[in-house]
Amino acid sequence: MEAEPEDTRPLPWPLHTIDFEASSLDDGTYPIEVGVARWVSPDRAIESWSSLISPPSAWTRHGSWSTRSAGIHGISREELAQGLSPQEAMRQLNEILGTSVAYCDGGGLDRHWLAMLQHAAGRNATFDLGDFAMLAFRLPHAGHQRLSSWLQASPAPHRGRQDAERLMKALARGLGVTYGQVIDLA
Repeated sequence: MEAEPEDTRPLPWPLHTIDFEASSLDDGTYPIEVGVARWVSPDRAIESWSSLISPPSAWTRHGSWSTRSAGIHGISREELAQGLSPQEAMRQLNEILGTSVAYCDGGGLDRHWLAMLQHAAGRNATFDLGDFAMLAFRLPHAGHQRLSSWLQASPAPHRGRQDAERLMKALARGLGVTYGQVIDLA
C-alpha cells in the first residue's frame, strides 16, 4: 500500500544526489566513475546520468587499485579507457548540477574524490556536496523511518548512477511520492 504523500516543502527542490566509485578505499584511491540523479519536483520523473572516468597517468602511477574493490563495483582497469577525461567529466557535472547542492552518503571520501577530479580537470565544481543523512532528517519522523527502512532493504549496487538513483528513490519513499520511471538526463 502506497503511503500518503508528505509535505515536500522541507526539501530544497530541485534535489540532486551524487555517487562516486573508486579504485580502492586505501591510501592513493582515485575516482573511476561518477553518477548523478536529479529530481526537479515531486510530480516529475527522476533523471540520472553517469560516466566512467579515464584516470590520468599520475593517478594510475601513484594511486592504488584494489582487486577487492573491483570485485564489488565490477569495473575493470581496461574499461576506464572508454571513460570521460577528468576535464569532460567535470564539465558535464557542472552543466548538470549548476550551483546546486548534490547530496552524497560517502562523506569525506566523496569530498576527496571530487577534489581529485577538480584538480585533474583544472576546474572547480560549481556545485557543493551535501550530507544525504542531514537531508533525510528534514523529513517528518515517519518519512525518515520509511526512507531508512527502504535503504536497509535495498542494497547499494556499487555503481555511480544506480547508487545516486537509490538515494533519490529513498527520498521518494520517505515522502510517500511515486516517482515513476527513472529516465536519462538529456
